[in-house]
Amino acid sequence: MNNILQTSIPQKQNSHQSYSISSYNRLLLVVKDLACVRTIEEIIEIVRLAARDLTNADGVTFVLRDGECCHYVDENAIGPLWKGMRFPLRACISGWAMLNKQAAVIEDIYLDARIPIDAYKVTFVKSLVMVPIRISDPLGAIGAYWSTQHRATSEEIELLEILTDTTAVAIANVQLYQKLTNQNALKDKFIAMLAHELRNPVAPISNGVQLLKLKLGETGAVGQTVLMMQHQIKHLSKLIDELLDVSSITYGKISLNPEKVNLVELVRQSLNDHAQAIKRSNLNVVQDLPNKPLWAYVDPTRFFQVFGNLLDNALKFSQPDGTIWVDLSFIPGENGLGNVGVLSVRDSGIGIDPTILPELFEPFTQADRSLDRSRGGLGLGLSVVKSLVELHGGHVEASSRGINLGAEFKVTLPVCEEITAWHNDPEIIEAAKKSLKILVIEDNDDSAITLKAVLEHFGHEVSIANNGISGIETAREFEPHVIICDIGLPEMNGFAVAQELSKDSKFTHSILIALTGYGGQEDRELALKSGFKCHLTKPVDFDILAAEIDQYFLMSSKYSNPK
Repeated sequence: MNNILQTSIPQKQNSHQSYSISSYNRLLLVVKDLACVRTIEEIIEIVRLAARDLTNADGVTFVLRDGECCHYVDENAIGPLWKGMRFPLRACISGWAMLNKQAAVIEDIYLDARIPIDAYKVTFVKSLVMVPIRISDPLGAIGAYWSTQHRATSEEIELLEILTDTTAVAIANVQLYQKLTNQNALKDKFIAMLAHELRNPVAPISNGVQLLKLKLGETGAVGQTVLMMQHQIKHLSKLIDELLDVSSITYGKISLNPEKVNLVELVRQSLNDHAQAIKRSNLNVVQDLPNKPLWAYVDPTRFFQVFGNLLDNALKFSQPDGTIWVDLSFIPGENGLGNVGVLSVRDSGIGIDPTILPELFEPFTQADRSLDRSRGGLGLGLSVVKSLVELHGGHVEASSRGINLGAEFKVTLPVCEEITAWHNDPEIIEAAKKSLKILVIEDNDDSAITLKAVLEHFGHEVSIANNGISGIETAREFEPHVIICDIGLPEMNGFAVAQELSKDSKFTHSILIALTGYGGQEDRELALKSGFKCHLTKPVDFDILAAEIDQYFLMSSKYSNPK
């Protein structure tokens, strides 16, 4: 007999130990799952299944406090319990557990005065354990039920308590995540509106400065002042764009429009665009570019933004009489890897503190941390560069030998095989010399008048409408070749205007250009869906606007014989 007892006890102990290991392994998986959830519904689904597994119960409920009531949100049981029902806190055992901030362990429901018997008679429940979620300030409870009389073991109670503690943390995380998500949504909405409101007053100023530049030229004190104003307007516009881009990239709202383009030509064009800034900074630029095209699938607009940001960065942190080296090279693929192009921008400027390098591409990181903020900027440019490069399947890296020893940024992008280079179509070049009929639909009088003056300077016939409805009426009378339309119009917005004009056969060959303060990716996509050929943000560089007009010239048979 003693031998039998001695054998039986270790077997029971091993059985209990096996059950414990199995239960705690299951609990560990639940903890991992709850650490990743983002909604209350996900928490409920995980917990209602796990609670029953961990306790070997015949049913469980998930209860949340709703003011002075207990809301039986969900259940997992052999028969129906109280899913979806609400009871006063003082009228149910889950409420008792929450109010008293302790677990209720009941072996026989018919012998416990805390149990509302009438609510239980219609169920299978004979025994239960109810554990509050978060002891300090309960926000709910988890109940386990048995169909036969059962005294919950210390292990079952402990497992439920661990589960409720983990559930409390998961709920707190979800609430924090939802709060941050809501705050970010409000922030994005605010930034978009701020950008729009900033662009509206900047647009007429930019138009006026461009007109002064055309009339007065670039020489003399007045001419130099005009160039300075134009430079500062571009800088302000860049800051506005960076604000929007960081927000859009963070939430995956930016999409690329890749084309097969020659990177060599894009680099040369961007350097030419920065020629005035380079001259003004009294810097020397040394180029080392391939003699033949280097083709890649990139979004040209975003490539200009990437290279432009790196070039601006080099200009900002270089001393007068310094040097900027711009290299573009082709590296053939090895070991199954594809060919890549490497664009390097190196300067002889103030260098980068080694402590900043690891966080240099994070939003709002500033290399210039002096009180006078003499270098300017928001600390967003390099963050935008990194995100855009990675969207293209490439990567960017920064290096510096130390303070006052310059810095180098390398962008690596996938490139493709060589193809025959294209040539500028003489017909498109000739298009710029044509006098076109252009309608400007803009409710900001200053923007409309100054844009009209710039367009008329180049010999175009321009008409203005100050709202969407009159814009459509004027368009049908004027029959313009080009319609430049704001989005935020009174009475009828620009999207509706574009949709309406797109239905009219009179405007089959007309060019609809959105010119607006709303510069988000969603705004661009909606503009194209509405019938606009392109989406430009205020303030617009007239060279860019002219290029858009020229690009679509051949699409319209009217342009070959404008009225």
